[in-house]
Amino acid sequence: MIKISGIQTISNAVSLGYAFIEAVLSILPMVDEFLINDGGSSDKTSFYLKKLQKTFPDKIRLFNKPYYRCDFWQTIDECINYLINQAKGDWIWEALGDEIWHEKTVLDIKKTVKKASGKGYNSVRMIAHWANFQGINSYQYRNVRIVRKLDGLTSYDCGDDFHIGGHGNPTQGFTSSNVPPELVTDFAWFNLGGSYNVFPENDFERAKMVATFFAEKEKERQRDWKNLESNPPQKQEPNPEAVKKLPALVQGLAGLDKYKVREELFDKKWLKKTTGLNY
Repeated sequence: MIKISGIQTISNAVSLGYAFIEAVLSILPMVDEFLINDGGSSDKTSFYLKKLQKTFPDKIRLFNKPYYRCDFWQTIDECINYLINQAKGDWIWEALGDEIWHEKTVLDIKKTVKKASGKGYNSVRMIAHWANFQGINSYQYRNVRIVRKLDGLTSYDCGDDFHIGGHGNPTQGFTSSNVPPELVTDFAWFNLGGSYNVFPENDFERAKMVATFFAEKEKERQRDWKNLESNPPQKQEPNPEAVKKLPALVQGLAGLDKYKVREELFDKKWLKKTTGLNY
């Protein structure tokens, strides 16, 4: 029987507006363990991670490998690689701090991973949807977020790519992950960080942190920061129809100007009632 390890590396998620607890919880029932690295938070992120571990002591494992200033996300990749090496599972399921899976699909995804393992696949591609509470947009790439734990497995580009033995040449519409053979699926997750106006009061600080700490030489991130500096995001009313299509775990965040960690996220009965999953 295969085992799956969930992983996430994060820092200052509360002040930067990442729905990191929801990201973990969206796949937690599907994994055998979940490894989370705190890169050096100065807000209440560490407090909530410890609270999550206390709620799920048999699954959550916490680490504290610090982040450092870099040009192109190298510090995040190093922390992901560290978690991969610490993981005990046969497969890795990565849940970045702003990526949420729908409760209606995670069980089918787990079944697919088991089938992929039996048929000799080493990675699973899925679709990302950039979303906020006003609408959901398709993303042009299919990414790898689930990968077999093989010797030499490494992360590139802030966890967007996984590789064995160096970079590959991406096919159009695909990120450049290079862990063949891979299974291409139509499963999707929702990226609440790819769109601004998710939590408007967090947007500027998040863009600034990325541009001045994580990816100092990535011109697109520099532009995002400068654009938000001169054109701050404005509060937008949620679109009820769009909110209904999002995972149940994040629907209660609609309309908030600033991300907050809700107490019900640590209540197993509430989680089961809300998602229908066994926690």
